[in-house]
Amino acid sequence: MQEAKVKSGDQEYPVLGSLSIGRTPDNTISFPDDSNISRNHVEITRAGEDYFLKDLGSSNGTLINGERVTGLQKLNNGDFIIVGNSKSVIFNLVDDAVEQGDEAADEDGETAEPEAPEPTPEEKKKNRKMLAGAGGALALAVAIGGGAIYYSSGSGCAATAKIISPEPGDTISKATDIEVESDNAGCVAKAVFTIDGTEFATSDTEPFEAEIDPKDHPDLADGFDHVLGIVLIDKYGERISEPEPVLLAFETRKVEPPVNTEIVQGNTNTAAPPKGKELSLVEIQQLSDKLAKQLSPSFAYNVSNKQFLQEVQKRAAEYAQAGYFDRAAQYRDAINVAFVREQNLAAPLGYYLAMSRSKFNPQKQGTDEGLFRMTNEFVTANAYNGLCGTETLSDQSQNCAAKAAALYMKAIVFGVFEGDVIYSAAAFGKSSTDASVWKSTLPANRSDIWNTVKTPQEREQIVRFFAAAIVSENPQRFGLNKDRPLSELYKLAL
Repeated sequence: MQEAKVKSGDQEYPVLGSLSIGRTPDNTISFPDDSNISRNHVEITRAGEDYFLKDLGSSNGTLINGERVTGLQKLNNGDFIIVGNSKSVIFNLVDDAVEQGDEAADEDGETAEPEAPEPTPEEKKKNRKMLAGAGGALALAVAIGGGAIYYSSGSGCAATAKIISPEPGDTISKATDIEVESDNAGCVAKAVFTIDGTEFATSDTEPFEAEIDPKDHPDLADGFDHVLGIVLIDKYGERISEPEPVLLAFETRKVEPPVNTEIVQGNTNTAAPPKGKELSLVEIQQLSDKLAKQLSPSFAYNVSNKQFLQEVQKRAAEYAQAGYFDRAAQYRDAINVAFVREQNLAAPLGYYLAMSRSKFNPQKQGTDEGLFRMTNEFVTANAYNGLCGTETLSDQSQNCAAKAAALYMKAIVFGVFEGDVIYSAAAFGKSSTDASVWKSTLPANRSDIWNTVKTPQEREQIVRFFAAAIVSENPQRFGLNKDRPLSELYKLAL
């Protein structure tokens, strides 16, 4: 009878009836710091002589040898399991006698350690292609080196290698040379270069070099980081080492300039509002990451979710309309005084909120008034207009609107979210009490924004906040050549 073990890193866990993998500590194998993995992600159970894996409705899914799990799936010796596109474990079958500590005597009466069954050629073949299709998650490379595509039964070669160029975080937009630093490489038969676990180049002499061209990998220009790895192979075909992989983004798509179409009505020729450039998901991700670090440097965010980036990309097109800077400039003093000097909030916050909510058009919309689209009833009930004097939310100066919004955001940012500006923007419009209640429904680890914020209104607000901010700070990249970054207005208040 065969027993089973699941290997995670250097640890092995026996499957005693069942074994669970997830983010919370009540699982057999726990990854508490990985937000890509669900609280209870998968379960492995034994039924008779067989073992089965079941995904427990996880957010980011499970792969076995590169194939996505649907329903209950039987496991075979050597199966390579990826949970949440983030962490990997290996399922192994072992002889029951080994588990019980039985030993076989050799001819001299000494005991020999029994060996676990060697995976079959078919099982090794599965391991070689296990990562195909698994690219697309920012954290994928953290746990899974490119070398994992080769089954390893050990090698006496002590060679090491490290990719020194390109560097982690680089965006590959043209053919790029890969430079490797190696040591003790005399026993190396060849170096295999992989992207997301799939081989794309080899080198059999030092210095081990190759070229990676984004034109050969158009599917990788998806806004996510991908794994560039190197595997050293000895003359017996055994993998020698597992160097640290390098995370890269790819860009292959050219952005076309906007087209300005003439609209003719009677005898008057008027140009249609210019349509801004659409940035790729890679660019949206980079700008979103920069924004998150700018506003809440004490918090770590994952803004690599493809659906989130697509929503931000879609909304960015709505905000990429000319003229926002001149409109914002009219309210520079009101926003700077209220948000920075009076409430000591992050300088950009007032501008990004106003851009996301009104595009700096204070005209009343229903019961919503001013640049920040707040209702007089809400502001009065919570005394956020205490500094307004006789001014109102709709006054042309927008002093009262800015003061009320700043006082409100201070209560949310510091009173509810402990300085977390991003989630405060998502909660805009809630009272402090309601914001606290909403916060209590969120997981302790809020780094993965899209998978944390699941309610439609809050998702809409956070997407609009990101879209408005990245457009208004990068107008030229969106084809708004006559507008300027909002930082030119708020930097005066720093």
